Amino acid sequence: MQSLDQQLDSLNVATHQGTVEPVDQAGSDLRGKETAQASLEPSKEWTQQKGRRWLQRRIAIGLGLALSAGVTSAVAIVHYRYSDRTLDSIPLMTETIENHTWQGNDISFEQQDGNIFDVSFTLSSSGADSGGTDSGGADGADAKGAVNSETETQLRLRDIDLTLFMPKVPATARNNKDLTQWFLTEREFNRQRVIFEPGSTHIDLPTGLAGYRAEEISISLTNNCLGAGYWEIAVSALNEEGNSEKIYQGYFTFPRGVYAEIVSWLNPSHYWQQARTMEAWPGFRFLSGLPFALDELRQVDTETVVQVSDLKTENIIAADEQIDKETLIVRPDADSNRRIQTWEDLRQSDLKFQSFVSPGIYDETRLWASDFSQLSTVVGATGRQITSALSDDSLVEVEIDFENDAGELRKLVVSGIDWDQMPRLDSAEYSDGIYMPLGFGTAFTQSYAELEANRPESSPFFSVILDEEDRVIDYRKDIGLNGLVMHRDADNPRLLHLYPMSYERITLVGHYVINLNLYQLSEDLS
Repeated sequence: MQSLDQQLDSLNVATHQGTVEPVDQAGSDLRGKETAQASLEPSKEWTQQKGRRWLQRRIAIGLGLALSAGVTSAVAIVHYRYSDRTLDSIPLMTETIENHTWQGNDISFEQQDGNIFDVSFTLSSSGADSGGTDSGGADGADAKGAVNSETETQLRLRDIDLTLFMPKVPATARNNKDLTQWFLTEREFNRQRVIFEPGSTHIDLPTGLAGYRAEEISISLTNNCLGAGYWEIAVSALNEEGNSEKIYQGYFTFPRGVYAEIVSWLNPSHYWQQARTMEAWPGFRFLSGLPFALDELRQVDTETVVQVSDLKTENIIAADEQIDKETLIVRPDADSNRRIQTWEDLRQSDLKFQSFVSPGIYDETRLWASDFSQLSTVVGATGRQITSALSDDSLVEVEIDFENDAGELRKLVVSGIDWDQMPRLDSAEYSDGIYMPLGFGTAFTQSYAELEANRPESSPFFSVILDEEDRVIDYRKDIGLNGLVMHRDADNPRLLHLYPMSYERITLVGHYVINLNLYQLSEDLS
């Protein structure tokens, strides 16, 4: 395998030149003359045949020219999309943050050694930033967070392993074309936000920022969920109350030419074979109907039918992110007067959500539909103890079987659960549980230290919704789901609580409790 340095030396995009078959116009004229000599007055039938041939030639020429133009246009689009490999000056788009006037100028990625890069970006402000009341600061600030004159500051993240932000297929899926495609697509379309916390050795900010010391600044770098190339950078600072407050949010397009090269280098399949499903080209359906070979990903050691309870009459609960995003829920007029109080009420409602769109914002004019009736009725559950080549530990897998309103089976499979890492909580504390995307990906938000310690492709954890033939259900579009939360019961540690999350984690859509008392779980063996 070539090194990343070698891969970045060149980018070869396959191009195809359209051709137009030549038309022998001279030969046709000659044949016409010979026919004319045989009869000074051509027959009506001969005249019609000649007219048809002339029309067919013109149509062929037109189609050839159109095909050539289409191919040329496609090549130009590909060249434009993937030829940009500039990492030293990528434009930043700035989102307005209330009470803050910082503007991002550009961001750069400078390769240091192999996978390791420095990430630098410059923030400027013309003043009028408001903040705390501490006096004394750098960069034209006389109070923490307050900027009274034009200032410009460079922030840098040092020694970042860029491959930790790129999709890479786990070893267990690399020999299966369908699984390779699924894992790459899921990894790309699940948000990855990585925080470099205050005091991180990776943050280089020797002069501080608007009166804030480097130890009070955190930076987050995000490969968001909109497809290949859509990234974000944000800066937060500790306010007077000791809470983190966002002071800058920016968006940028990671050069797709470089992105394609790195993804190709990391995986058994070339990027161009996966581009359609990593960039959501027109007609993309998140691999709906794709065969999913579960047995290639893990080995089942024991399997038992287990009890599952659907707490459908329980009042809906919400905390943290769900409270922050409740205004993104849109109810149709016909449903607006209907009270939604329980999980059952919610699943019977025609909820829509503001769509998350490029570069990374919510759009109230574009709505994302849901169909939670796909999870209408729980019909059973299975518990499994499994072994994965990606872990030395005995792991747990849970399957909850649903029927939709049409009686079709929908199987939610959550695999690779590390029981010892599952926190014990009350339901009111659910947001402190295991908070993960459906499919395959990292935690939605994690520190860089956590990411380094747990490389995404080394994780045995994944989840999927399948039909009765073990084919992938497009849970994003056909149901409107995006993630799940799990924790053990605070009082009975053998009970697993599971809460599916809607599109963009805007609301929970149910609460299920699985009884795993039948299992000799790993904590009893330690």
